[in-house]
This record gives sequence, structure tokens and C-alpha cells, in this order.
Amino acid sequence: MYKKALLSLVAILSSASVANADVKIATVDVARIVNENPDAVSKKKELDSFSEETKKKLEAKGKELQALKKKLEDSKVSPDSKEAENFRNQVRDFERMRGDAKADLEKRYMKVNKELTEKVYSQIEKYAKANNYDLIIDKSDKYRGPILYGDASTDVTDQVLKLVR
Repeated sequence: MYKKALLSLVAILSSASVANADVKIATVDVARIVNENPDAVSKKKELDSFSEETKKKLEAKGKELQALKKKLEDSKVSPDSKEAENFRNQVRDFERMRGDAKADLEKRYMKVNKELTEKVYSQIEKYAKANNYDLIIDKSDKYRGPILYGDASTDVTDQVLKLVR
């Protein structure tokens, strides 16, 4: 659907009715700009730090539960006992904590990615207006994206990356 709409737009822009007008089109690698953005590097470090801290907490809790399990097994505690019930509750809480940590990390990642992408889109728009481009197309995903072919001379990724930096 997206490809058809884009191809239709390109066909319209290149049709005879527009042939007399100079249509300026460029491509840009949005993913590259987002990933090479200095803000992205610092945000990645923050996310990695948060992830590592969370991982350490989860590993410590996991070791604590393993030790408790071994203690219960060595003591031959009945599965129906209060201690066994308490252990099962702690395991359930641990699983919930692990799921919450994963969801929190994903949420933080999505927020950072959205902020960075919006900043890049803003810079692309500024660049396009300053350089009189009519259309700038994202070429980030070579095999699934809308660009089947694009001459390197139409790629403005480096120029936009300079603006972002």
C-alpha cells in the first residue's frame, strides 16, 4: 500500500503536466542519521547503564531465590508448607519484576527513539526547505523501503547529519 502510494506520487510528479517544472527530489537514510546522532550515542549509554543496573538487580534476586530453593530442598520442606508457599510467591514476584523491567526498558527505548527521530525529521525538513527540495524520501531499509533505486548524487544523508551534529 505504502509503496503503491509512493510510486503513484513519483509517477505524478514526473508526468507530462509537471515536466516543465523542476522537481527536486532527494533520498536520506533516516536510520543512519538517528544512529550516528551524538544525542543517540549518549542516550544509548544511558539506556545501557539502566539495562545493566536492572540486570544486576535481577541476577541478585535470582541467586537469592536459587539459594532459598536449595535450602528448602535440603530441609525437605513439604510442598504444602508455608515456606514453600512463600517461595512460590517470591518466584511469582520475581517473574513479574522481570517482565516489568523488560517493559520499562522497551518504553524508555521507544521514548528515546521517538525523540531522536522527531529531531531528525525536523532537521530534514529544514534542510529540504533551505535547499528547495520538493520531496525527500527515506531510504533506510534497502529491501523493504520505497526506494528501489536511487543515484548516490540524490542522497543528502551526510548534509542532514551535519545539521544534526
